[in-house]
Amino acid sequence: MSIAQVSNHHFLIRRVHSLLGLVPIGFFLTFHLFLNLTALRGAKQYDLVINTMQSFPGIFIVELIVIFIPIAAHAIYGTWVVYTGQTNVLRYKYARNWFYLIQRISGLYTFVFVITHVYLLRFGEANFANLSEFMSQPLGLSFYVLGVLLAVFHFTNGLWAFAITWGLTVGPHSQRVWLYTLGVIFVLMSVIGMADIFAFLK
Repeated sequence: MSIAQVSNHHFLIRRVHSLLGLVPIGFFLTFHLFLNLTALRGAKQYDLVINTMQSFPGIFIVELIVIFIPIAAHAIYGTWVVYTGQTNVLRYKYARNWFYLIQRISGLYTFVFVITHVYLLRFGEANFANLSEFMSQPLGLSFYVLGVLLAVFHFTNGLWAFAITWGLTVGPHSQRVWLYTLGVIFVLMSVIGMADIFAFLK
């Protein structure tokens, strides 16, 4: 395989990787944050929503295809990028290089966070009481707060790279506007995420 073919191969993988970060993973994250707002209406309402979703025919197959496999593929390639220590090919300025580093750290933490969260919901007792008990512990609360914030950061910062990778922001002005937009999205999603957590602490 020639150098050009290897370069094209990795370019294609990076595009698929960034696309998976948006669809379906990003959509799932956004949906999940809004879904958990039902916890603000109390344990009974939250448990009803979760039990209804888990009772859908073929829900595990849907979760496997739409959620688990894309997340696994995204995480495996992301972990490989971290392990190989690839340089920042987009040659961002210093601040952006810090974002690049935090993106990798947040990706690893989010992967552990998602595995733990799925285990608690899918293989444990998926109810309000157990999540509330877990988050009532200082370590459990810290784990969830950090997990939500880093997951939202990973998603919104990933959207920055997505727009560049797919040629959506090609100039300084469009990139600056997109940066401000992502800042607003990060704040809004973080507020929703913290509201979700607060609901389990009431």
